[in-house]
Amino acid sequence: MAKDITTVKILDSNYKIACPADEAEAVKQAAVFLDGKLREIKEGSDLDEKKTAIITALNITNEYLKSLSNTQVNSLDLPSLDSLTDEVKSHLKSLSFSD
Repeated sequence: MAKDITTVKILDSNYKIACPADEAEAVKQAAVFLDGKLREIKEGSDLDEKKTAIITALNITNEYLKSLSNTQVNSLDLPSLDSLTDEVKSHLKSLSFSD
């Protein structure tokens, strides 16, 4: 399947993404979702973009794992993922003040 170039805007920067034409709209929707999540984290803190991206990725991953059925994640301890998320946020906040 031929790939087209789709341009998305995330945190005021444009990115060109190669994807099949029939997935272009989904890529654009994913970019809008990601942009919103990044802005949520960025507004509530003074983290730089790299740290904001890491926290956002961790939060999205945590939400995704929670949404899977119990049979798919029965070996994962989801409360410990929440704890890990909180711990990472705490460490990154402390790092942002020491930079």
